[in-house]
Amino acid sequence: MHSLSSFSITLLLLASSVSSSPVQRRAKYWSGFKGVQKWFSFGDSYTQTGFVPTGAQPSPSNPFGNPAYPGYTSSNGPNWLDFVTTTYNESFIDVYNLAYGGATVDASLVAPYESTVLSFIDQVNQEYLPIYTGSNNTVGWTSSNSIFSFFFGINDIGNSYYNQNATLYDVIISEYAGLVEKIYQTGGRNFLFLNVPPVDLSPGTAITYGSSASQQENTWISYFNNKISGLASNFTANHSDATTFVFDIHNVFENIIKNPKTYTQSSGILNTTNYCTAYENGTPTEDYLDPSCGIPVQEYFWLNTLHPVFPVHNASGAQLANQLAAS
Repeated sequence: MHSLSSFSITLLLLASSVSSSPVQRRAKYWSGFKGVQKWFSFGDSYTQTGFVPTGAQPSPSNPFGNPAYPGYTSSNGPNWLDFVTTTYNESFIDVYNLAYGGATVDASLVAPYESTVLSFIDQVNQEYLPIYTGSNNTVGWTSSNSIFSFFFGINDIGNSYYNQNATLYDVIISEYAGLVEKIYQTGGRNFLFLNVPPVDLSPGTAITYGSSASQQENTWISYFNNKISGLASNFTANHSDATTFVFDIHNVFENIIKNPKTYTQSSGILNTTNYCTAYENGTPTEDYLDPSCGIPVQEYFWLNTLHPVFPVHNASGAQLANQLAAS
């Protein structure tokens, strides 16, 4: 297996480095967070709620359409999208959440864990385009009342970082940008990019494979996140009427892992490194206690080898809402 030297990787990171501050430019179609009425979401298990786009659509009785709120999430409770659109929102928001657990950007570039997983390219081509655009736009979204969010890279990196292939990630980002361009061509003008959280610190990497693997994955997360920031910058440079945001969820996760009391929503977390197997597939209630685990489920950062519990998502949703509201 061909690998890059640490010096070569450092040069790649420097070459791709951009400002770590959120990329955003307010254009004419953005009227602030309070103006968002329609939210289209694309992503993986960190975002999924189990929405079936051919089923019941978002409504006042259920802003996520289907299934019942908060949906089928990976957090043992609401996820960041649930929180930002129903707890910290400034208006009623219909949420069209096309995220699918296990998704990568393009399965032909990095295969997901199952062939049936709908990756970003599928979420756009098989669901968004035929159901919500052109003459099929029956839900009333416009360039001015909508935002489109993208949360990818966790599985792209997790399923490939050990190959140390910078070219692969460059191709993935190019594909990523092309799919955002497709959405722009349908009228989307407000775009939100979430970067990759520090899943190198998850039990699935740090405990299962050790510090060497964790450091390696961390390197490629940094590389990928720099590319996401660059994607957003380039997109606004090429589209003067587009507004883009980059939400640094990586920083939020790191802050909680270092000190859970950084945010009110995560202040009850006591264990930030491991998980309890009795909780890994979810629990009957959000504050469930299994004696074998020592503390209730919500006092762990990690629900299982990869997914954080809902208080982490709560803090993330609150911080994201602050960023959008400040714009």
